[in-house]
Amino acid sequence: MEKKYNVLVVLSDQHRWCELGCYGNDGVISPHFDAFADGALRFDNCYSNCPLCVPIRGSLLTGQHAMRHGALGNDLPVRTDLESIADVFNRAGYETGYIGKWHLGGVPREQAIEKARRLGFRHWQGCNCNHDYYHAWYDDDAGRHEISGYEPVAQTTMALDFMRAHADHPWLLWLSWGPPHDPYLPAPQEWLDRYPAGSIKHRANMPSRLLDPHKGEMTDEDFIPLLRGYRAHVSALDEQFGRLTAYLKASGQLENTIVVYVSDHGDMLGSHGLTRKQLPYDESVRVPLLVSHPELPAPAVCEELIGLVDLPVTLAGAAGLSFESETDGGDFSHLFKTGKGRGQDACYLYELTSCHQSEDRGTPPWRGVRTRDYTYALDCNGEPMLFTDNASDPLQQNDLFGDPAARETREHLDALLRENVAAYDGFLDRAGIIRQAGLVEEWNRSQREFNRKELPEESAVVADGCTRE
Repeated sequence: MEKKYNVLVVLSDQHRWCELGCYGNDGVISPHFDAFADGALRFDNCYSNCPLCVPIRGSLLTGQHAMRHGALGNDLPVRTDLESIADVFNRAGYETGYIGKWHLGGVPREQAIEKARRLGFRHWQGCNCNHDYYHAWYDDDAGRHEISGYEPVAQTTMALDFMRAHADHPWLLWLSWGPPHDPYLPAPQEWLDRYPAGSIKHRANMPSRLLDPHKGEMTDEDFIPLLRGYRAHVSALDEQFGRLTAYLKASGQLENTIVVYVSDHGDMLGSHGLTRKQLPYDESVRVPLLVSHPELPAPAVCEELIGLVDLPVTLAGAAGLSFESETDGGDFSHLFKTGKGRGQDACYLYELTSCHQSEDRGTPPWRGVRTRDYTYALDCNGEPMLFTDNASDPLQQNDLFGDPAARETREHLDALLRENVAAYDGFLDRAGIIRQAGLVEEWNRSQREFNRKELPEESAVVADGCTRE
């Protein structure tokens, strides 16, 4: 009988790839992540296909793109009739557990998630959505429980309890932390103290003034305290990650456990004068992915592309399992096991609904592709949004749309993008995509919850093919 590996997935929220020491940022204190990376597989090209919490979390659990799993904008519920990664491991006799942020139940965010909507996870200590890290809660089969202190500490303790309870049985555990997602403050004071304002260095593509969709124009001086908070959260998570790896080593389970650290999307944090997410820039779509696998012969750095929609399918394959249903994500478990081989040629990127922060910023829905060397994105009208040569311009500061020398490359990327658009969702704006998905009622319920404009009963189709509200 094939050996059954335990699987621990540690998911943070809004942690961009370049905010760890092991990814070359010496301004971030992350000794436990760095030590783990030194003995594991570090992916340098992992991309969030949709840099928005809810859609990509649905993809991380189902291997489906947003239009297929239904949670295509924030605070829309995921379909519960799809096969999930928990279903795959349940069939194989694993104990499956979920701890932490869920955000796949729709509105209200404070609701409890009953068993039928947990996508097959049997052990549950979840919270639909909360970003008040010092006033947190979770629900389980016994009801609601308040959390004392910093939320990730309590969630990590729950994870350790789960692993101890099932030490003699194969398990899959999904631990979902809320930080470093904004609000960046308050953050643990002991870590804030380790980041004095004068020591903060930001990325070279951050101008002296930037625009936040809620706070308006901010100066570098305004933003430094928030960046301190962001990094303090990262370091606090690093400490909790160290608790997890220390237990696995001490208990002898590490040699039989696949361990993954990843985030759902990044954060602009002032790069290009922008904040938050929902954009095709690397700061928004590129995330850390650190993997240890018992069969990995030696630590390695993998330059191959992988999208988060691939992760559940790849995790199943890495444990010798597979989805029974068709998935949009591919199985790249050979990379997890060997550190070698081919990944994706390109990752499809999109933001379908331009909801909340993106709406406030004035960013329309968009579609894009990220290859090893290029980023290419168009808005829902097919208008240019971003085209950069990331090999020669890693800070993505030089737009190539008007460069005649890049015409052939642009045509190739445009054809690749339109192939993905045709396969998954079409060049529709928010109204069109919501109507096509049959989610008008759910969308309007969410809009009412946040005092935002509802979608009207009818919409007009204009000559360019985009549906308008």
